[in-house]
Amino acid sequence: MQNRQQSEIVRDILTVCNGSGTTITNVMFHAYISHAQARGYLGELIDKGLIENDIFDSRQYRSTPKGLKYLAGLETMSELLAIETRRIAKSGANIC
Repeated sequence: MQNRQQSEIVRDILTVCNGSGTTITNVMFHAYISHAQARGYLGELIDKGLIENDIFDSRQYRSTPKGLKYLAGLETMSELLAIETRRIAKSGANIC
């Protein structure tokens, strides 16, 4: 797998954390990153207010409204730039 930009990894993390929450294992699986990388990204995203720990289970992570807004911005930017990403290539979508 080729190296990905940080924004693509953040987008994958915010996408998997959207909804009822997820564990660090699911973050690792869906973002294709190691445990150490996941801990680093999750810590940074928590510090920036883009995700939060579940108040009932600190092992669960979920996107905040700010994180969802950031995710929407990343998706829009990706569409405008028409850059092929792993997700688009995997789905078989044609670009331009």
